[in-house]
Amino acid sequence: GAEVVVHRVEGVARRAGGVAARRAGGAAAAVAKQAGGPARPPSVSAVKKQMRGVQRLLNRPDLPAETKAKQEASLAKLDEEMRKAKRGRLESHRSTKYHKVKFFERQKCDRRIKQAEKKLAAAADATEWAPLEAELAAHRLDLQYIRYYPPEHKYISLYPKEGGDDEFVVKRRLKLRELVAARIAKGKGRTDQDDDDESDAEGGEEVAEDDFFLSKD
Repeated sequence: GAEVVVHRVEGVARRAGGVAARRAGGAAAAVAKQAGGPARPPSVSAVKKQMRGVQRLLNRPDLPAETKAKQEASLAKLDEEMRKAKRGRLESHRSTKYHKVKFFERQKCDRRIKQAEKKLAAAADATEWAPLEAELAAHRLDLQYIRYYPPEHKYISLYPKEGGDDEFVVKRRLKLRELVAARIAKGKGRTDQDDDDESDAEGGEEVAEDDFFLSKD
């Protein structure tokens, strides 16, 4: 009768939800095991698959009200997971895209810090200390900019070959410095891929800045 149908539908809902969750969790755990780290959030495709399964259940006309409410709550959670997965995918893409540029900019910034430290150590006149200390502080802020750059944003170069004084670029860079300061204040970790060997630096050759540094979107 009707009671049997209700139990069958609820059983299908539980099994479908459990299978989707196990598949997504298993995929995330496998990736984490290979990387030797904690489980990563499921991929966009994995979350989409779960959402389709839940939506198919919600489309059933004979779905009991209680089961429907549970599946709608599950769908809302999956929607949030989808936003996180898309954000993670974007951050991963931009981390890879800008890695080489940030690597060279970090090298350049490190050199400027060392030069400023040497000049400050060699300064005999106390009147020279204040401007040299300000110069050193500015370079250290630049290093923070590179290391803690918000991963969800396009990278705005500190040392572009051209367009660095463009009004939009200057304003954008100032805003990003504020975001960097906020990340540090919240105790968030570094976002640069801190690979200090020069194996991917291609012998230290300079990398030309692409026009994405000046992109306004």
